[in-house]
Amino acid sequence: MASDILLYGGFLLVFLSVWGVLDAFLPLVRRGNGFLAPRIASLLVRRAGIGRFTERSKAYAPVAAIVVVGALLTALAGDQFLDLAELVHSKSTVLQDADAKATAWAIAHRSSSATSFFVMVTIIGGPVGVGAIAGMVAIILIIRKRYRWLLYLVVTAGGGGLLNMELKRYFARARPDIAEMIRHASGYSFPSGHAMGSTVVFGALSYLAFRTAVQWRWKTASLALATTLILAVALSRVYLGDHWMSDVAAGVACGLIWLAVTTVAYETLRRVRRMRAQRGAAVIR
Repeated sequence: MASDILLYGGFLLVFLSVWGVLDAFLPLVRRGNGFLAPRIASLLVRRAGIGRFTERSKAYAPVAAIVVVGALLTALAGDQFLDLAELVHSKSTVLQDADAKATAWAIAHRSSSATSFFVMVTIIGGPVGVGAIAGMVAIILIIRKRYRWLLYLVVTAGGGGLLNMELKRYFARARPDIAEMIRHASGYSFPSGHAMGSTVVFGALSYLAFRTAVQWRWKTASLALATTLILAVALSRVYLGDHWMSDVAAGVACGLIWLAVTTVAYETLRRVRRMRAQRGAAVIR
């Protein structure tokens, strides 16, 4: 009982800590975006040789900032994934030793309460769990006629699943010893489907929640909850013996890449469409 309280309390503590950091940091980023966006757009305009920084260019400044930030996030996550992929492909002994030590540590610290907690978490972050959650949200979006949000969710979740399948097939990495698994898992190991799937789906849902919420505290809460769930799912795969630590790290990194691509693309199209509609309305007047 005490162990259960400790685990759930730890989950809550991580959530509150991440929430506190995001709640303090993101409003600063928003204010900084108002300062940096025009300058980024101005730089892009000059680089393109367009000439002076027109009013129309200013209108596209937030879009330019979103694209730049998305590109930076994609590059950072991509660099981490490529580093891990190269080590896996070359069968690095350093990586294998680190993975083996992480798995051995997890096995040595198993307990009945921790097993119950991580089994529950891994079910939530598995194909059935994230599929059910995404499906319920999809039904709500259909009822509310949010078809663009529905398309974003389907493309992000579905595309992420297909990408993971192809990556597993390409690297064809073996899983840890089946004798050490608490829950039997089949198929290839790299990158972790649970880690990547939860990153993609929970990340996409947190974006939609971020768009829906009015107050910043609830916007940041949605991001903090998604972050905490992704971390818990990733750790559960190592604890249960289904994946190496590098598998889950690669899954999160690859999930972030795909999530950044689809979210930046959707957000850019949304903002461009809205600006064109506003210009059209101004012409009619």
